[in-house]
Amino acid sequence: MSLHALLPVTLSPVALRPEVGVGLIIVDAGVAFTRQGALSDPTHMVPMVERIDALTRRLQAALGPRLQVLCFLDTHHADIPEPPYPTHGVIGTGEELMDPLLTWLEAAPGVLIVKKDCINGFVGAIDRATGENALCEWVKRHGLKELLVVGDCTDICVSDLVVSLLSARNHGLLTDANPAEERARYVADIVGTRILVLSEGVETFHAPFHDREAAHHVGLWVMASRGAVLVSELQVQERA
Repeated sequence: MSLHALLPVTLSPVALRPEVGVGLIIVDAGVAFTRQGALSDPTHMVPMVERIDALTRRLQAALGPRLQVLCFLDTHHADIPEPPYPTHGVIGTGEELMDPLLTWLEAAPGVLIVKKDCINGFVGAIDRATGENALCEWVKRHGLKELLVVGDCTDICVSDLVVSLLSARNHGLLTDANPAEERARYVADIVGTRILVLSEGVETFHAPFHDREAAHHVGLWVMASRGAVLVSELQVQERA
């Protein structure tokens, strides 16, 4: 029996709701994965970045200030490894930089860049000194109810982030409502926050030990099985 039959994945067209804040989360579209280094796969990652670039510009034009963007960048110190992965994204090598196609985001309004030192962006967004999570605070600060995730790798950093986001949402970490005093809003924020994954906006690498097609499929299946919405086509209502 095929992997697709054993672990079925359903993609659906999704329309962004016109009345809520939208957060675009771009995971690890950095040079270490797109163009150079031990974990890079330009053949598959550069076309993904091109699609992300087009998507971001489209959403900005359609949504204006209702769109907020958060970019995760895998960033490491040379003397701190990240087992079990080979050295990558080390500060000063150029691998830690945003892909050239997306560097315009660094100066764009409504964009937050979060540098992380581990696979899971949700964990990497935690300030070790204060415990504050930059991702959760970003969602709450802007009242975001549609969280659209793109980037790489589907089965590693993307899936880890999405699965954590789903649990964080259900645990009430993405709302500032007090469950004791604002019960109705608290519940509405949990139920009304969607975690979306755009299938054409995520990608993974191919290697002898890592079959790209299978790994990509498994990543999508894991996210969907936890409650993420897998998007085949994103429908966006243009601004009047």
